[in-house]
Formats: sequence, C-alpha cells, structure tokens
Amino acid sequence: MMLRRSGLPKVLLAVVLLTAGIILSGCGGAAESKKKAGVTISVTYNGAPVTEGDVRLMMTGKGEGAAGPLNESGQVELQEVVLGKYNVAVTPPEGTSDNPAPQKEYPHIPTKFRNVQASPLQADVKAGTNEFTFELKE
Repeated sequence: MMLRRSGLPKVLLAVVLLTAGIILSGCGGAAESKKKAGVTISVTYNGAPVTEGDVRLMMTGKGEGAAGPLNESGQVELQEVVLGKYNVAVTPPEGTSDNPAPQKEYPHIPTKFRNVQASPLQADVKAGTNEFTFELKE
C-alpha cells in the first residue's frame, strides 16, 4: 500500500502565516506612520503666566490627544503630538495618588477653558515647530 502526502497542510499553513503577517504589519505600520511634531504652549491670565494647571489637547473624533503640566513660566512642552486640529483645555492640576494637587480655587483658570469639548481654545499642529499662546479671559 502506497501513502500519498498531500501538500494541502503546507499551503494552508503558508496562507495563514501570510495573512497574519499582513494584518500585523498593517496595524503597526498605521500607528507608526502618523506624522508628529513638538508643541510649546504658553498660557497667561491677565498678562501673567498661569503656573498651576494642566494643558490638554484632544483631536475631535480622532482619539488623538496630548497633555502636560504648566511650568513656572506658564508653559508646557509636548513632544510627538500627531499633526492636526485640536481643542485645547486648561484645567486645575490633578496631581497623582502619591502627590495630590492642593484642593483650592484656581481663579486664573476660568471655567469656560476647563472642558476640552467646550473650550474656545484651538491649536492646529503642523510639521515643524509649533508655538501657541493663550490668554485666558473671563
């Protein structure tokens, strides 16, 4: 009796591996191919730097965002922000579980700037250097 070996299992394995490779490279490639740039944002209130707070950027409907705390000069520097148009909010500092933010009023951050969906502030991040200055007014 003579046994015949079918090439079907090898072909099936090759198709599965090829399909998996295409899917995985497509997923990773899409995320890595997004163009990014650095962003510097300055925030003032009545002409003075806002030194306590966080700046949040959110691209509407795209799921892209960035955030960082303001420094003693009223600035935040964000690296590798995906290019595009963002809504911008300035919020009181949140702190962390081991270093909570002080529970106090932040009159230098008017309420209308605290919600990223409702804030009137916007930034259009383009290739190259991006610098934005926001004066918070009542």
